[in-house]
Amino acid sequence: MTRTALRHIVVPVTITVVLVAWLFARVSPRQLVAAASELDWVPLAIATVVMVILLYLWDSACLTTVYSIHHNRWSFRESLRLRGLSYLLGCVNYEFGQAALAWELARLQKTGVVRMLSRSVLLAYHDIFVLLSASLIGSLLTDDPRMTRLRPFLAIALLVAVGIALAFKLLPQGIRERFRRKDSESFLEGWSIGRSLRLLGLRCVYFGFQVIYAATALQICKLPIDFRVTTSAIPLVLLANGLPSFAGIGTHETSMQLLLAPGREQAPVLLAMSLFWTTGLVICRMVIALANLWIGKIDAGPSIAFAAANDAAAPKPTE
Repeated sequence: MTRTALRHIVVPVTITVVLVAWLFARVSPRQLVAAASELDWVPLAIATVVMVILLYLWDSACLTTVYSIHHNRWSFRESLRLRGLSYLLGCVNYEFGQAALAWELARLQKTGVVRMLSRSVLLAYHDIFVLLSASLIGSLLTDDPRMTRLRPFLAIALLVAVGIALAFKLLPQGIRERFRRKDSESFLEGWSIGRSLRLLGLRCVYFGFQVIYAATALQICKLPIDFRVTTSAIPLVLLANGLPSFAGIGTHETSMQLLLAPGREQAPVLLAMSLFWTTGLVICRMVIALANLWIGKIDAGPSIAFAAANDAAAPKPTE
C-alpha cells in the first residue's frame, strides 16, 4: 500500500475515532441507547430510504452536466450504473468514490482521468457555493442566536467563493485559454456560464432533498427546532460531511450537535437521529451498489452509445 493511499485511510479513521470519542464524552452510550429506543423507527426509516433514492436519481441526472465533454451524451441508465457503482468506495471514503467515478467516466469518453477529476473539483466548487448561499439565506430569515452569530463568517466565506470565480475571470486571456485548450488535460474546455447556472439549479434541488429530510426527521424525533434554523444549519452540516472521515461518521454527528445545540436533554435524541441518518445512508447506498453489480452480471452492462450533438454544425470532437 502506498503512503498516499495509507494517508487517505489513516487520517479519516483517526478523525472519526476522535470525534466519536468526543460525542460519547458528551452523550454516554447508555443515554444514546435509551434515546434510540424511544425513536419512531418506521417513519424515520421510510424517510431515509426515500431520501437516498431521490439523491441517487438526482445525482445521476447531474453527471452529464458536470462531466460531458465534446457534446458527448450517454443514457440515464448508464449514469445510474456509474453513480451506483461509485458507492462501493464512496460509502467508506467520498474521495475514493469520486475517483472511481472519474475513472469510469474517463473510460466512457476516452479521455484523461485528470480531466474528469478536475470536473469533480468544479462540482465541489458549485456545491460549496450552493451550501454557503443556502446557509446565509437561512440565517437571514431567523433571529435565532445559533445562526445569527454565523452570518458574518458565512458572508465572508461566500465572498471568497465568488472572488475565486472573479479572479479567474480577470486573468489575462492567454492564461485562461490554457485551461480551455482541447487536449486530454483541459478541464474547462466546453464549460460556460450557462452550464454553471444549470448545475447550480440542479445542486440546489439535490441539497434541498436533504434539508427537507432533516426537517422531517427532526419532527419525527420530536426535536423542537425551527425550520428556518434547520435551513441554515443543515447546509453547514453537509459541508462538514466533506471533511475527511470514515463513512461520514463523526463529522456529521459533531456538526449537528454544535450547530443545533439541542441542550443536554435533547442531545442524546439528536445523536441517535444523526447516527441513523449516517448509517442509513451508508447501508442504502451499499445496497444500490450491490444491486448495480448484480444487474451488470445479468446483462453485462448497457451498451455505450453517444448521441449526436444537438447542434449539427458543431465540429467533430478531436482528442
